[in-house]
Amino acid sequence: MSAQTRRMQILDVTENVLVDAGGAGLTMRKIAASSGISLGNLQYHFATREDLMLALLMRFLAPYEDRLKQLPKSLPEDVADALSGIFMDVLNDPNFDRCATIYKEIWAASSHSNEMRNALNAYYTRLAQFYQALLSRLAAPETAPQKIERAAAAIMPVLEGYCITKDTVDVPVDIIAEDWATMVAALLR
Repeated sequence: MSAQTRRMQILDVTENVLVDAGGAGLTMRKIAASSGISLGNLQYHFATREDLMLALLMRFLAPYEDRLKQLPKSLPEDVADALSGIFMDVLNDPNFDRCATIYKEIWAASSHSNEMRNALNAYYTRLAQFYQALLSRLAAPETAPQKIERAAAAIMPVLEGYCITKDTVDVPVDIIAEDWATMVAALLR
């Protein structure tokens, strides 16, 4: 088995343990045992828990990074309708619950790791640029760039916060998506 394949298997196990046991239950010994390898072998691939979490973060963000590389080709002309559709796509993603759980744990771990915090901040910068480009396409031509920037900045904590609070929010996702879209559209007026 190649080292790359073994690393991917270890990251698969790490993700599963993280979802099942949370960050507090994620130990190098548990990962090694769950992977069917020795602790020394695990440490050959990932010297520390932080190295393992950073690799998981980078792998976790990869599909989201790919989505940021291109804006949707066609969008409804109404800003709220376009945004509602985009938010619905995010909220109805079949992996949303799993991703929200993993994201919460990674985000919490980043508070103890400068490398993880820097990687997340770099991702958030690219995410803000994506939303700014998207909103620039949707907004009226006369919309001030500062309004677009502020509206893009409002989207990120709304989505992030929902990842944390979604289990306690008793509102259907279609209504949430519509409300968020209405809010952001109002910011662009």
